[in-house]
Amino acid sequence: MKKSVALILALAVVLTLIPPVVAPPVSANVTPLGSLVIVEEMLYGEVQVGSLLERIEKIEMDIYGKVQEGAVLMRIDRVLSFLQDSEGDGGLQLLLNLAEWGFSATLSGEKPMVERLNNLELVLYGTGQPGNISERAERLMLDVWGTTSLDVKKVSLPAETLVKVALSSTVNSGEAKVGDTILYRVVEDVMVDGRVVIPVNATGLATVADVTAAARLGKDGRIVLDFGRITALDGTQVPLKVDEKATERNRSLELAAGASMAGVILLGPVGLVSGYFIKGKDVQIDANTQFYVETTRAIPTLGFYFRPALNR
Repeated sequence: MKKSVALILALAVVLTLIPPVVAPPVSANVTPLGSLVIVEEMLYGEVQVGSLLERIEKIEMDIYGKVQEGAVLMRIDRVLSFLQDSEGDGGLQLLLNLAEWGFSATLSGEKPMVERLNNLELVLYGTGQPGNISERAERLMLDVWGTTSLDVKKVSLPAETLVKVALSSTVNSGEAKVGDTILYRVVEDVMVDGRVVIPVNATGLATVADVTAAARLGKDGRIVLDFGRITALDGTQVPLKVDEKATERNRSLELAAGASMAGVILLGPVGLVSGYFIKGKDVQIDANTQFYVETTRAIPTLGFYFRPALNR
């Protein structure tokens, strides 16, 4: 069996909170056309053709079943709130996340919303359902959860919250290239006050930021991974890194081949982490090896008890 050595994990520390996968609120700095493009990419995955008004009307027909009234900016803002309402009920993205997670324990939030809705209906009913998007999403939630209102509460996900993850494929310093991406998944629910914030099986993409293959004269292999962001259940993007707290927990882990994490050490600047160095050998992180990363800062999000809301 190929011997697996301990992790060389690193990523640039991300110090800014990235909002959910959603357009910013319509403002003087966002043109109607720019906002519409963002809406179309969220909903369909690509920009639509036609005049601005024709495209708005198509979206409204798809979502509500009829054309809405009001100025262009108001109509676009209304659609944005329907797709993802961070101040209200979470919008369509949250409904899709909850429905999908409810019967498959997975999330595919990177896909366009219409595609996700179609796929969920295909799995649950065997075919696409009639009606506009609003009606179909509500029907889906009712059939999965028995309600459209689950017990949801605003919470703060603390900085340095540990997130246990595993790579879905093996990465080796002798084969990896800068820019390669490796899917990883969360292996334990991340909770705040007993509420699920990041569910098990949520996925993210790690990127090889730097790699050095083993060489002669005992030069060790090295891999630097950027873990980017993971999507919380409400769609919030949570930046992750490997830092002191994650490194301390990783020291106690045993890897697949029995090599402990005791050799993991911190390097400067903060956020760069080095691991086992085997003289003149490449380092390898086997698929399904579990280890910890951590959140970069406190992040407001929604936490869930998976039961109907008692006050609704």
